[in-house]
Amino acid sequence: MQEVKDIEYLKKLGNRIRELRKMQKMTQLDVAGKMENFAEQIGRIERGEQNVSVCTLKKIASALNITMTELFDFPD
Repeated sequence: MQEVKDIEYLKKLGNRIRELRKMQKMTQLDVAGKMENFAEQIGRIERGEQNVSVCTLKKIASALNITMTELFDFPD
């Protein structure tokens, strides 16, 4: 079972991904297509419901044309 702190962090990361996606006027489907993934998974990630691998985060950053550093640029 995940700790509350972990869940909160996943939600913050998800919110950051959503924010970056919307800034680029991309849909979840757009990001998923660039990642060769499912839009439903992007939704779960953005809601903080899924703890994702570093490889998946790298694919998200690439789909958004940003660095991993930019992806994690949010307050703890």
